[in-house]
Amino acid sequence: MAVAAFPNWLMLERFVFRRDDEGSFPDNTKAPIRASGTTSWNAPFRIAFCLAEPPLPSRLYAQLPRFPDPRKHIPLAIMATHRHLLLLRIATNTPALGLVQDFLVYNAYDPSSLKALQPCTEPYTDYTRTGDNLPRGPPLQEGKQRLLTVKSMGLLCRGEDEQEFAVAELLVFKDIHSKVYADICLLRSSTSAGPVLGGTWNSMRLPILGIDNVNDPWHLCCWDTDTVVPFNRSLCWIDYHRGILICDVFGDPIPTVSFLAFPLDEFPSAHTHNQIKPSSWLYRGVSAIDDDGVLKFVNVTRHDGIGHGELKSGSGFTITCHTLTLGSMVWELEYKITSAELWSSNPHLPHTILMFPQVNVDRPYVVHFLISEFKYVIRKMWVVSIDMSTRTVESISQYINGKDGLKTDDADFTRRKSGAPTSFLPCEFSRFLRLSRRNEDME
Repeated sequence: MAVAAFPNWLMLERFVFRRDDEGSFPDNTKAPIRASGTTSWNAPFRIAFCLAEPPLPSRLYAQLPRFPDPRKHIPLAIMATHRHLLLLRIATNTPALGLVQDFLVYNAYDPSSLKALQPCTEPYTDYTRTGDNLPRGPPLQEGKQRLLTVKSMGLLCRGEDEQEFAVAELLVFKDIHSKVYADICLLRSSTSAGPVLGGTWNSMRLPILGIDNVNDPWHLCCWDTDTVVPFNRSLCWIDYHRGILICDVFGDPIPTVSFLAFPLDEFPSAHTHNQIKPSSWLYRGVSAIDDDGVLKFVNVTRHDGIGHGELKSGSGFTITCHTLTLGSMVWELEYKITSAELWSSNPHLPHTILMFPQVNVDRPYVVHFLISEFKYVIRKMWVVSIDMSTRTVESISQYINGKDGLKTDDADFTRRKSGAPTSFLPCEFSRFLRLSRRNEDME
């Protein structure tokens, strides 16, 4: 692959395209970035990346020949990414140990292999006991490992050449006295030589700073992590219904955790939690723009009050974007645009709801959205790219082709995305692949 073929950033599809037989697994021309690995239970597997320039999505293919039927089991998942690293989880059920999960790191500077994290053997938290200190359960049996909550895990790089990295799980705990804590399981490591990466897992209970409102403990008690975003020297655990928990995972001597609420016109209450939570992740997105040192929070507010589905006739929506500057804890409104303004300027833009906002990393004034038809179970969907500074639609490209997609090799993808659409995962490791290839060419 030529150097120019590596995009500066990617919109990586979270769906893993499992293709076990040689005929369906993409060849080098379609997916030239390939790596292989072996699990802790000695099952070999391969992965391959098909890279595309945004707004086209990139893909991860996997060949898992000794794993259960893909219709019954999803063994490989994309966990997180930061800079040149990508974190994967592979899992299965074994007769001896039950459910087993391995975490593996893909490194763009060493792109042909996957390295395993140390297994986590930290005792589980004993939630029958409370207190400021983390109450630990009994030690795990020999050979057993702690199962981590994959939805609540993040990855962050730092240091010279960014060889240091941290992987962390954060769970929110509220005791009977209405005190709220962050329970963290943390591994700090480096991309060293050898098949297994170094480091030791540690568990800790930390107070959550920034709780000013009398209702904040209740809000945090109902916390449900939607995604984890790396930003500068911190990891940001995001509940799109509430706000952000910001943790400096490399903090010395221990990390700190702070809560920052989203700039919402109406903060969720006990009466609206069940009504709004299922849909908030569809219409909100947080994007880190490292070059500018800002977080951007894009929020699409429906005027019809419907959680998910087609817009009511005559209704519309409003898009707002707030920015958070590095070192600040105050959101600043950047722009506010209505659907009427967009439709007036772009007659070809369908009058439907915009979902899953993703800010363009290279051009932060551009936001990518998904739009969908809602008439059929197997849907057609498109990626829409809008220049928010000029309110101009740059492109509309097909993402899912409805029933026609069931006639292709991507039938599994079409079914999954029709029933459970998700956001894309912004990645930069392709840029480091490009730098790595340049260095190889110069040697």
